[in-house]
Amino acid sequence: MVGMKTECMFENREFACLTDMIETLLHEANRQIVQIDVGQKKNTATERAYAKWRLLHLQKCFGEYIPEEYRSTYNSLWSHVYRLEHQVGYRHPYIIYLLEKIFCQNSSHVG
Repeated sequence: MVGMKTECMFENREFACLTDMIETLLHEANRQIVQIDVGQKKNTATERAYAKWRLLHLQKCFGEYIPEEYRSTYNSLWSHVYRLEHQVGYRHPYIIYLLEKIFCQNSSHVG
C-alpha cells in the first residue's frame, strides 16, 4: 500500500483511516453509476470519470492485491463503468489508433 501520509487522502480530503476512505470512495463511485443508470446524470465521459477516478485511486492504494472484503464490489463497479462506456460506444483513443493501424495493414495486404 501507499505510504501512510497519502493512503488516506483523496481530492484534498483526509480520511481517519484507510477503511473509511475505501468505503467512502466505493460508495461514491457506486452512487455515480446508479445516478447515470437511472437517468439522473447523463452517460458522458465526464460523469463516468467521477467514478473511474475513485476506482483508480483505490487501485493505486491496493497495489497488486485487492483485499478480499472489497474485491467483489470493486470488480463489480469496474464492470458497470465498462458497461456504461459500451452503451455509448466509447473507445479509448489508443484502442482506436491500434484498430486503425491493424485495418490499414490488412487492407494493404489485400491485393
